[in-house]
Amino acid sequence: MTTAWHEVSMSDSSCDYSPNGLTERADLAFSEAQLETALRGYIALLEGNSGDVYAWYRAASCLARLRERDAAKRSLSQVPLALAEQGQLLLALVALKDLQALDAKAARALMDDVAALYGAGSKRVDHARKAPPPIRPVRTFDELPSNLSTADPRVLKVMGGDACDKALERWEQSRGGSATLPHSPLLSDLDPRDLGALLSLLSVQTSSPGKTVIEQGSAGTSFYIVVRGVAEVAKDGVHLAYLRSGAFFGEMALLTSSPRAASVVAHGPLTVLELSREALGELAGSSPGVATVLADYTRDRLLRNLLATSELFKPLDPPRREALVDLFTSQVFPPGEIVLQEGEDPEGGLYVVLSGEVRVSKREDGDELTLAHLGPGQVFGEISLIKSRPATATITALTKTVVLCLPRDAFNEHVGSFPEVLAHVFHLAQEREQSNRQLKEREVLAVDDDVLI
Repeated sequence: MTTAWHEVSMSDSSCDYSPNGLTERADLAFSEAQLETALRGYIALLEGNSGDVYAWYRAASCLARLRERDAAKRSLSQVPLALAEQGQLLLALVALKDLQALDAKAARALMDDVAALYGAGSKRVDHARKAPPPIRPVRTFDELPSNLSTADPRVLKVMGGDACDKALERWEQSRGGSATLPHSPLLSDLDPRDLGALLSLLSVQTSSPGKTVIEQGSAGTSFYIVVRGVAEVAKDGVHLAYLRSGAFFGEMALLTSSPRAASVVAHGPLTVLELSREALGELAGSSPGVATVLADYTRDRLLRNLLATSELFKPLDPPRREALVDLFTSQVFPPGEIVLQEGEDPEGGLYVVLSGEVRVSKREDGDELTLAHLGPGQVFGEISLIKSRPATATITALTKTVVLCLPRDAFNEHVGSFPEVLAHVFHLAQEREQSNRQLKEREVLAVDDDVLI
């Protein structure tokens, strides 16, 4: 049964998304697989403005899903380029996936064209230009025209095909020129061949409001790029952030093999591109440049987050933060590997967890005493560094962990330029020595109690 236009509403009352206007209602219907209802909305938008490329794409996508293959293919063979020319690379990739289901050969050729437009070395990409916001309609409607609201499904499909053909004709008449295109983070850093390989392995996921995309604590098997809509990030039920078009999420758990640190839920109709661990492994073999660029991009994101949140860097202004972090080198440790061994490492240094988690432990009377677990942004090695003595505890990676290290010699050479950092490290060393003594005393008391019992 077809849903009436005024009945289009959210199916999950736990999410406060409320559609406003024709595009939002059509997108909501599309996310709920109410294709005829969605098509009515997109046709109305095209009747108001045949140059609405987003409505054109969505109408063609509806037709493809309603098995109107010929009409859909005519538009989908051109829509990706139209979107790409408007700076909407991510939407262009989603449209390419629709075309791929109809004509894989045509999609492959068009994918190469889009990769050439946006890949590294493209003369049209302006690195200073940011991607435009998601396409918004020129006109909106609260109610559908009567000819659309009453059209039966067969007539509706014909109307959809006609509207798409008019949009195609308008685009063919207006195309031309060579305006600059926005730089797309990560994607525009790949050469066209590697970008094309990546695009071919991305999949599309459309979620209705309230649907969980990734769940806190689950294994990380994919990373995602928000194409359209808003995703909400929450940890332990507490809201952390909203992610919008162009945002990446999930890559940390994918690359470090650690559990998801937070949940991501669709806040309204949501379209994302997904790259699975298996696809990434395939790319690493055939196109190693993709894995390298992704690793560099992820490291840069981790560093930006570290600089903004770590107590070690907070006292510094942005230029001095970057100057300090440039002095560090990075190392990757698999789960179970020892980063520092108690009593060893006479050179010492200052260490910061960039990603992952480590355990701090100490041997006492033949037993191993866990002192702490440390995560991103937290520091270790400060006691040995300040006291100029070997490591006072063993540091073991619990997950795949990336650690930044500032060797003792470099610390001594440059610390004079960062007195705030020296003060923080000195204070932290004192606090932890006191905490370690108290923990040891509690452990002794607990053992004595056991003996008395």
